[in-house]
Amino acid sequence: MKKIKWTMRQAILGLVIGCTLFAIVAQTVVFEVTSRQQIRRESLLSNDETLQRIETELNSYIHSLIVKMQTIYTETELIYDMRRYHAGRNNLPDYYWDAWHFSENKFEPSDQLLALYIYDNEDNLISSWRKQPYKYPNDLYETDQYVNVAHLKSYLKSDDYAVMLSGYHNDEAGQDVLRFCLKLHTYDDTRSQYGYLICDFNAQNFCDIMSKYISSRDVYVWLQPMGDGPIAQVGNTTKEESKIFTDLTKVIATASGDFPEFDDEYGSFYLNRRSSEKYNLHIVMLTPQSLMLHTQSALARTLIIIAVVILLVTLLVGTKISGYIYRPVEELSNTIIQIKEGDTDLRVGRTTGWSEELKVMGEEFNEMLDRIQKMVEEEYEAKVLMERTQYKVLQAQINPHFLYNTLDTMSGIAASQDCTLVSGLCQSLSAIFRYSLDISDTQSTLQQEMAHVRNYLYVMDVRNGNSVKYTYHIESDTLRDNIPRITLQPIVENALQHGLRKSRRKDKELIISARHEDGKLLITIEDNGAGMDADAMNKQLEEANIGRIEMGRSIGIMNVNARVKSVYGRSYGIRYESDPETGTKATIALPIVQSAEEPETDEGIEQ
Repeated sequence: MKKIKWTMRQAILGLVIGCTLFAIVAQTVVFEVTSRQQIRRESLLSNDETLQRIETELNSYIHSLIVKMQTIYTETELIYDMRRYHAGRNNLPDYYWDAWHFSENKFEPSDQLLALYIYDNEDNLISSWRKQPYKYPNDLYETDQYVNVAHLKSYLKSDDYAVMLSGYHNDEAGQDVLRFCLKLHTYDDTRSQYGYLICDFNAQNFCDIMSKYISSRDVYVWLQPMGDGPIAQVGNTTKEESKIFTDLTKVIATASGDFPEFDDEYGSFYLNRRSSEKYNLHIVMLTPQSLMLHTQSALARTLIIIAVVILLVTLLVGTKISGYIYRPVEELSNTIIQIKEGDTDLRVGRTTGWSEELKVMGEEFNEMLDRIQKMVEEEYEAKVLMERTQYKVLQAQINPHFLYNTLDTMSGIAASQDCTLVSGLCQSLSAIFRYSLDISDTQSTLQQEMAHVRNYLYVMDVRNGNSVKYTYHIESDTLRDNIPRITLQPIVENALQHGLRKSRRKDKELIISARHEDGKLLITIEDNGAGMDADAMNKQLEEANIGRIEMGRSIGIMNVNARVKSVYGRSYGIRYESDPETGTKATIALPIVQSAEEPETDEGIEQ
């Protein structure tokens, strides 16, 4: 009897295994037959959804750039003169720097603006700005570089007032360039065009947006306007894929009217394309079928493995064992769900069951929650402190902005009343405040710093009645050197207030020099006024207590010296030499760090 039971048990076990294996084999065959077409449909549908998400984000990003371009209408003086010039009522003034100001004020570094051009309606350049002046032409119409002017001219001749999207590859810069062109026109019934704005952006931002949605580098995606070449591409191409890409881009580039129709399959690739509803921009995707077939084979293998595992687990593990295993996991899971739903003070209790790991997991989970709660509290405190700081910074920017406008207004009024002294004084004060209160960049160049010092000395001359002679010996190769902002003015002010003011001599003189020596930038400020205790001053300068600066308890020379040492190291800073008979000499030692911007003149400053 026992033997029969064992045989029947084996038969039942064999029947279960046989039925399971038959189901697996049958399912695999059916899967192999039907899955290819299903995968094709699902792949094309999934790719269409991917292209839709790419289009949505691209439209949003393009719209943000166009909005920034359209702010050129707020440049009322430029727009007014362009309209009058187009109407033949006046000559167009010099707006050489307007493109630079517009690019600096309206675009962020993350926009990757490469070049900006403003033209009148006769294709005459009004103003231009290039991030890399030697790699991008100053005028698109007067260059030997290929900059895709043909597509631009075709757009300008059309009646289309929507923003044009185009592109080209800059060989000298080694970058794909995406071009936006905005026609400038009146908004009355005539809609008269009087110029246009061109912005060239790095196509990398567009590639990054597309890359976020591409699961494999073997998938190739590109952007292409109708009647133009591709402007941004993502993915790796095979020889076959490159040929398909070349053929398709030629068809799109030479097409007119509606976007050409393509098949869903080209060779061993699926093709998906989507036309933007807002812009003349089309997204095309080539997906290797091998990726989908590989997924199909992997799914079949996974299906067999899962079925076999399920069979073995079903035969070997009973309901009682599964309950014994699952019970502590369920307790832990329920606790986690309650914590997720908002009961953050809840902690996992001592877990009982078969696994010591679950006990350790519960303890570690509790410890992690404690750390997270502490970090949340610290983050909240830091956020509150940051918000207060940001509020103070914004509050501090309001009054200076009002002061700039007031001084500029006073200067204009004084100039109109032939009060040149008052007008110049207002202009200098405005420049001093703008430079001093600009917190956007802690670094400046020696040329910009000297311009600030000269404005300050002009104001002091007006105040003191031109009683001091100023001499400058600035070598030309030092003008592009970077120095911390507001480095020279406090030292110059100290020389005037504590050196020359206390002197009774008639030939008062202040000498400012700059040179390169032993791999350092040395700036000296000398006066022939009353001397000082140089040793005591140098001792305080050597201490360079940066904590006093952070607490706002140190200003002037100590502040400058501490900032220099903090940024560049203890070997740099300020040192004084003084003699009661000859006066005082301050020497500032800085590292030679050249700015990328060219100085306004290649000559040094001698006066």
